[in-house]
Amino acid sequence: MKHTVQHLLVAIALGTSMPSVNAADSTSNNSNAEINLPYQAQLVDHQQRPIANARIKVRNNDATSRTDQQGNFSLNLPAGRYTIDIEAGSRDHFHQTISVTGDSQRVQLHLDANHQRKIVITANPLEHTKLDMATPAIVLSGDELIMKRSSTIGDMLQLQPGMSVSSFGPAVSRPVIRGLSGGRVLMTSNQMTVQDASTNSADHDVSLEPLLADQIEVLKGPSTLLYGSGAIGGVVNVTDKRINPEGADGVSGGVELRLGDSATSEESIVATLNGGNSSFAWHIDAFSSDYGDLEIPGFAESEYLHEAEGHEEEHEGEEHEGEEHEEHEEEAFGVLENSRSESTGGSFGATWNGEWGYFGVSVNAIDKFYGVPGHAHHEEEHEEGEGEEEHGEEGVFIDLEQTRWDIQSEFNNPVSGIDSWFIGWSMTDYQHVELEGDEQGTVFENEATELRSYMKHRAMNDWEGIFGVQLTQRDFSAIGEEAFVPPSDSNMRAFFVVEEKRFGDYKIELGARLGYQSIKVNEFGEESFDTLSYSAGSVYDLTDSQKLAINLAHAERAPTVEELYSFGEHAATQTFERGNPNLDKEVSHNLDVSWRFNGNTWSGEINAYWNKFHDFIFGQYRENTGFVTDLNGQSVAIEEDLPIIFYAQDNASIRGIEIQADTMIVDNDVFGLKLGLMADFIEAEFEDGAYVPRIPPLKYGFNLQFSQNAFTADLSWTHYADQTHIGQGELPTDGFNILDLELGYRIVNDNHDAMIFLRGKNLLDEEARDHASFLKDLAPRAGQNFVAGLRYQF
Repeated sequence: MKHTVQHLLVAIALGTSMPSVNAADSTSNNSNAEINLPYQAQLVDHQQRPIANARIKVRNNDATSRTDQQGNFSLNLPAGRYTIDIEAGSRDHFHQTISVTGDSQRVQLHLDANHQRKIVITANPLEHTKLDMATPAIVLSGDELIMKRSSTIGDMLQLQPGMSVSSFGPAVSRPVIRGLSGGRVLMTSNQMTVQDASTNSADHDVSLEPLLADQIEVLKGPSTLLYGSGAIGGVVNVTDKRINPEGADGVSGGVELRLGDSATSEESIVATLNGGNSSFAWHIDAFSSDYGDLEIPGFAESEYLHEAEGHEEEHEGEEHEGEEHEEHEEEAFGVLENSRSESTGGSFGATWNGEWGYFGVSVNAIDKFYGVPGHAHHEEEHEEGEGEEEHGEEGVFIDLEQTRWDIQSEFNNPVSGIDSWFIGWSMTDYQHVELEGDEQGTVFENEATELRSYMKHRAMNDWEGIFGVQLTQRDFSAIGEEAFVPPSDSNMRAFFVVEEKRFGDYKIELGARLGYQSIKVNEFGEESFDTLSYSAGSVYDLTDSQKLAINLAHAERAPTVEELYSFGEHAATQTFERGNPNLDKEVSHNLDVSWRFNGNTWSGEINAYWNKFHDFIFGQYRENTGFVTDLNGQSVAIEEDLPIIFYAQDNASIRGIEIQADTMIVDNDVFGLKLGLMADFIEAEFEDGAYVPRIPPLKYGFNLQFSQNAFTADLSWTHYADQTHIGQGELPTDGFNILDLELGYRIVNDNHDAMIFLRGKNLLDEEARDHASFLKDLAPRAGQNFVAGLRYQF
């Protein structure tokens, strides 16, 4: 039966031939042997340097070990051949075949790039590789991360299958996972929650600096078990080297320079310096990044919005206002006004390492000043009605400051039966001020602390897993005339457990999380929610290079303070928001099915998912009669030109398909040519058949990667279809094509590594608007633009 399934799946995989099975991995262990024999080895890298603190696990066996500071480890096994899994550091995972013969002589194991596969260990400490995970994942690292660096994390991920952005101009771009964004997508840094104000409003930036990212990991689908109800849509985790569990080998560092043309006017620099030895490591980094107002291919305002406003003006007989509107459009042609930004920051970290584990501390500071395009557009219309046109044209800027402290530690074998114990603590002091000309507007402050701790136990009846706790405390306030969310104190505590066991070709994953969350607002008292999430998943080894993964998840999300208690004009989205204190928790039932293949010809994955929501929380458009009922039941007069957003609940379903595959067309001693294909499609509807708003359209495309010695080139084309399946209060979005080209040249000399690169984006100079963005009808993407850069490491 298994053989038949294999040939059926091969037929689907574009007619490619079945890759051969690795004989080493399929070799049966001599489990009948009664005598355990010693196996001693030293683990070294390609430069003969010992690899310390690596975890060794024998497949289909309970035997485990860990390397010492000299890379030495030992096992006791019956004679035979075995495949061992080696986790070296926080990101590298290797497979190696060993032979146990009873020879007491120590052997040397060399690990090189041919053995390595990426893992997403910070998203789930039990996960090993993308191929072996029950949930779909994305990893950006290395040269790919360097070439795709942008002003925001969202921009760097938007071309990946299942990913989009909820942008608010070039300085603000929050990732969207499978149509879900905001409070449903959790942003983390080195496993710990990013405690900013980006979930409070679409115009608030995520306080993560892309220039400092060492690796970006995405978990698609509900990830509430480990991270809480804010991860009902997925997790985006950004890692860096402030805390370095692997230790250091002398002094190393690097610098990266980036210069953009007039379309972005980018001027960026980042520098890092690392030092220490096997028992102590330190890290210093600093960055500066400036962008000018973006150049765009046409008008800032979309044709759909222009026609809608023109229709309203004609209907109301306000011809004079229509003339003024046309004059404004002429001024906004070719440049996205008020879109410039500048940011600086840096961090310091120190880590103590040993066979016992590691202990690290770091501090990071970010200052960012950026414009909010479209905000001034609204203010102009509002103020013109009051005869204050000059005030409305000044535009709005946000001045953001954040300081974050982190302490992380992991203890190896702390007590009997426990393999490792992780403890993480973070404290964030965040503030941003909205500035309108010389006037100070609303001040947002967020002080938050988080404690996250879990233990990984040793195998019990072949079950391996972790159990842990998470505690979060958050004090949030927004003070000013445009503050539409009241000050609040939030507390969250949770207990979670995740277990896995292998049954031959199957790996089973089970998990559960019990959480409690409270939100206290002085005016309305305290509201609390109990949440329960659980999941069951399986990964079936069709062959050594093909996996079939299925994951079922039940996830619950407590409403946010914005959804419960917001009341007032929200200038960023040009709406009047009215919260709903009667909201219940949101419940999601999710099914994920993934086929992953990594053969000699084609590699990639096909994902299909279905997400059924009960009591899905959304902003429902209500007719503006000039009055609205406040949260105390009193009727309040408001301006009639703003649509009302009332937070409501309804059942909804989201389903979609993601495809990603690549193959080597040419691979010889002269050059290499690799073809990549991708596509994703999302459909989201409420129970009555109405469309869920801000759902990204169908997109598909290809890329060609050329490599010859030190030179690389990557040409990619992506088509975004029209989005006409629009929700209440939305306008359609026209499709567009994005053509990008990346060129790189690498110079490697002893311990020095330099890379010169050039990146051209939107080479067709098309008007491109992201449908998931609140500001898509006022702020398109940049037109044709180029960025040149140099990265040097030693």
